[in-house]
Amino acid sequence: MDIASITNESAAWASQASGVDSIQNRAQLLKDDFLKLLVVQLQNQDPLNPASNQEFASQLAQFSSLEQLMGMNKALGENLEINGFIASSLNNSIATTFIGKEVHAVGNQVHLSEEGDLEIRFNQERASAETLVNIYNSAGTMVRSLDLGAMPGGGVGVGWDGKDESGERLPEGSYYVEVLASDYDSNRIATVTFMMGLVTGVRYFDNRAILLVGEEEVALENIIEVVLPKENGGLI
Repeated sequence: MDIASITNESAAWASQASGVDSIQNRAQLLKDDFLKLLVVQLQNQDPLNPASNQEFASQLAQFSSLEQLMGMNKALGENLEINGFIASSLNNSIATTFIGKEVHAVGNQVHLSEEGDLEIRFNQERASAETLVNIYNSAGTMVRSLDLGAMPGGGVGVGWDGKDESGERLPEGSYYVEVLASDYDSNRIATVTFMMGLVTGVRYFDNRAILLVGEEEVALENIIEVVLPKENGGLI
């Protein structure tokens, strides 16, 4: 079975929730606890030996510091919310500039043209004893399996001639790639596949911009490279 080419590339084409709310809740708890302890202390102090003015002032200073920390936490939360809104707006605006350009992103879809070979790109965590690249059509049927044998770790580019197992040219369209790699002890090795395609539109969902690439939706955070179409040439 012929494989047009195999290249080993660099890993170049290889949201966490904020804890501000929990910090604010914890600060409120500390504030309430402090007040309760202070009141209990005043109620139960020895009238013949009350707390000194210096000690009382020290406790009030601690309470004042706690109040300031709560104010800072609240301001931090508001700033994070504003910054998140600004970043989301900028991403949504920038997304439209991708229309008409080719993107390389994390994903398992490839598009086979009517003629010519196709490059399949993936990254494997470490060197393997065996690496298989399985290709499926849109119906989920495997149409070709490429046995690459032992492969080094890192980025790999594999040429596919667009033919099935019997050597027949497959029709133009979208296909899906699965990479299975294992070491000499048959332990599975983690792999990541990459997709390439032309951005034809942008869809907005839950205040997030999603790029439309072929029949797939691609999140902005999965984009690793943007290039001009081949007829225009060149990286952007």
